[in-house]
Amino acid sequence: MLRPHEHRILLKTGRFISPSRLVHHSLNNCFVINTSETFPSLTNGVKINKLQVPEVAQFGSPVVLDCDYSWDEKKDDGLVVKWFFNNGRTPIYQWITNNKPQALGILKGRLNLEYSASQHNNSKHRALHITKPAPELSGDYTCSVSSFNDEDSRTKSMLVYVPERSLNLRQERSSSELMRVSCSAEGVYPQPEMMLLQGDSFMFIYKYNIIFHITEKIEINNTVITVEKKEGLFNIKATSDQPRLEAAKEFSCELRIPKANYTVKKEVVYYPNSRGSNFESSSVVITTILWFILDTFSGSIA
Repeated sequence: MLRPHEHRILLKTGRFISPSRLVHHSLNNCFVINTSETFPSLTNGVKINKLQVPEVAQFGSPVVLDCDYSWDEKKDDGLVVKWFFNNGRTPIYQWITNNKPQALGILKGRLNLEYSASQHNNSKHRALHITKPAPELSGDYTCSVSSFNDEDSRTKSMLVYVPERSLNLRQERSSSELMRVSCSAEGVYPQPEMMLLQGDSFMFIYKYNIIFHITEKIEINNTVITVEKKEGLFNIKATSDQPRLEAAKEFSCELRIPKANYTVKKEVVYYPNSRGSNFESSSVVITTILWFILDTFSGSIA
């Protein structure tokens, strides 16, 4: 227990030591702090009011992790804010009031150190402004705020996901009686899931409007899924052999990243007389023809 008026040393590493333990520390790396005559109770010390860490962040989109705290500078001294990653003992960020913030370890070169979360000098640099989140920054973030008399900390998790670079849905003949439907996506994180679906497609012409009615889609059960990891990202492909169709049918590919609550779909209609290997090009051609029929039909009525 410190005595009234006793001096303590605040190292630039954020640690407090007594003068008797200063033997191995250069004075250039220290701040001397004079205590008040009586110490305030812990109820008047540091308190983290709210830790704001987004559960999900998209690769490349700037994100802010904020640590809002209260602290009575009139009753306390020596405020230090630190952030830790995945229960590591070495901070990835440190800010001692009245000094410049430091990005360390995995966050070095990834932070906007000029970012201000508050106009108050004692909370100005409390937050992390990550300029370009990447998958390797997924994990647990702990904000630790300590003063001469007290400390508080809280932890939350963040996942950095990477959406697909490409998503392709294609069809090709595999035999005289079968066609192969395939969907592929590249450059995804974390590991995604993929599903192929199909539904019958019907077309109705009512007066001047063309209406496509698609039945409820059904998952294709005999789908083969392959996943490979390359340079930290995932490539995924789903394939299924289907009987060659005699009527138009809609096929869908659904890519999901469950941990990020991310879903993207691609839907196209396959027409059996089409020779193209890409569903979308076939769909565009047929749609153009249908609108031509509509114009002709409307003109004859007029």
